[in-house]
Amino acid sequence: MMRTLYSLAVLVSTTILSACGGSSDNDNTTTDLWQVSTDKSSTASLTQTNAPTLTQYMKFGLYAQTTSVGEENPTPTQPADSGTNLITPGVDEADRVKFSDRILYVSGKDADTGNPYLKRWFREADSGLTAMAALPLADPLKRIKGLYVDEGQLTVLGDDQQDYIGLLTTPAESVNSRTVVQLFEQGNAVYQLELDGALLDSRRTDDALWLVSRYRPHAAGLLGYAATEADKRHNMAVLQAASLAELLPKRRVNNAEAEPMFSADQCYLPADIQNNEGSSNMVVITRLSTSAPYQTQSACVVGEITDFYMSAQHLYLHGLVLEQTGAQTVVHKFSLEDSAASYQATGAVDGQIAASQTDFMLYEKDQTLLLFNSVSGEEGPMHRLWVLQQEGDTLNTVAQLPNQQYPNEVIGKPGEAIYGVRFTGDRAYVVTFERTDPLYTFDISNTLQPRVIGALEIPGYSAYLHSVTDDLLWGLGQNITFEEQGEPVWNSASAKIALFDVSADDAVLQDDLLFSGQYSPLEYQHHSLAALHQSGTTRMAVPLSRFDDELGEMVSLLLLEVADNGVMQKVGELIPEYNQRANSWEARTVLIEDDIYFVLGDTVYHSVWQQPDQIAAQY
Repeated sequence: MMRTLYSLAVLVSTTILSACGGSSDNDNTTTDLWQVSTDKSSTASLTQTNAPTLTQYMKFGLYAQTTSVGEENPTPTQPADSGTNLITPGVDEADRVKFSDRILYVSGKDADTGNPYLKRWFREADSGLTAMAALPLADPLKRIKGLYVDEGQLTVLGDDQQDYIGLLTTPAESVNSRTVVQLFEQGNAVYQLELDGALLDSRRTDDALWLVSRYRPHAAGLLGYAATEADKRHNMAVLQAASLAELLPKRRVNNAEAEPMFSADQCYLPADIQNNEGSSNMVVITRLSTSAPYQTQSACVVGEITDFYMSAQHLYLHGLVLEQTGAQTVVHKFSLEDSAASYQATGAVDGQIAASQTDFMLYEKDQTLLLFNSVSGEEGPMHRLWVLQQEGDTLNTVAQLPNQQYPNEVIGKPGEAIYGVRFTGDRAYVVTFERTDPLYTFDISNTLQPRVIGALEIPGYSAYLHSVTDDLLWGLGQNITFEEQGEPVWNSASAKIALFDVSADDAVLQDDLLFSGQYSPLEYQHHSLAALHQSGTTRMAVPLSRFDDELGEMVSLLLLEVADNGVMQKVGELIPEYNQRANSWEARTVLIEDDIYFVLGDTVYHSVWQQPDQIAAQY
């Protein structure tokens, strides 16, 4: 259960000095060592904090961390293009490939040098690509993590880490990566921002770019593993001397002096923290105005956060809380309507979010938040649909399935896991799998009374679901065979594509395609799919991967057409020349009219829809 709010006044009245008392050199007892509670997750509402409270909480968190040995650390005049496949319509996502204003942008990392690259091509009237001059990347930018492009404005997101630095260091020695944002307008570098912390992910709305990052405070001289009493006293002294400004992340604009990203009153802590508790885990939400990106506004939450979901109006941080009664999913709601992310409410439900693509398991509709998660049980996971609604500073559970009124509307059979989820309009679809693929259809037209209205069982599973039209649902996953004992033979898997007619309550399998011995990264990476609807037909491009005993991974591009009347057909396959450095996970496609631009590694393969197997050019 959520604990009652803890009065901030009590914390403020207890000063850091009284809680963190020192000792003389002649004192051999350990009673004056900080008796700090280890990092603990909370389902309580968040409360705005102040400098003394935030300072103590983070110092205690660092002390507990180092004491625990072994802790790991499209323009109207231009033809439509397929664009980036998005989770939430209208909320853009960064990706390694973007197309805008007749320019194709491709980013990546050079396999020989490890340095980032950003290539540009101009699409000519004959659909050919002409290479453009290289853009000067900022010196701190060592790895590009995504691009945004809009009306001549290019935003490059990355960090200063060529490799995964910090994984083998001690907690106190771990190096915070630095998020780098570089802005170009009409090909000219106009702005550079560096933020302390590792970028978790980002989203872009019409008026702002939103960054969600992780940061762990650091104090100079702190020992990573304080096993002895002397080491613990040393760490206490270091932390007592550290100022709040030293512990908070900084920002740097156009290589100017570092300045704080935010003040203590822009941070939120669980409202039920106790005087001996601390945490050194910080998540920061930063807003960059698209009209004035140098004006950043940030808010921070100190606590355990796993990921986030963002609609056009709200951002939801969610995390896993382990209680004695089992796992819980905690959700913190922030409004995006002001100049900065503004905390609204917190809620918690039993279970944890787990699937191949968890980003699709949350959905905002009619002032409610819907989410699917799973609770461990004796017969395997039990899956739930929860509906949360804000009341004051609390996200209350206002509906769920199954429930007392509809106890038989279960999601999945015993032992089955959730593989795919898609919310669209007044429907939600869920695929679970152990031996067969039950596709469940939910009516969420009234979010306060959700219902399971259909279930379809077919072999295999769909890990990614895509709404083609209101009446057609498309799925990609695998077809699995089983041994006589009933165990799945995973190395016999074939990539499987299924088209469902969902015009009625019970979905009907309209058509399916199997590709023996192949796999698609679309199961885990939704940006792999390119889809373009025109003249009553949706064109779809999907990368496929197979492994050759001698050459390794072989990647191709499957082209499909799905007509609005429910007819699906394979158009062909673009098979590029073998490239040992290419991998399917980073394969991207841009569809423009009849042109196909398939990006594999740092090469662009150009073909046309009518003859995809004939590569017209490569760049």
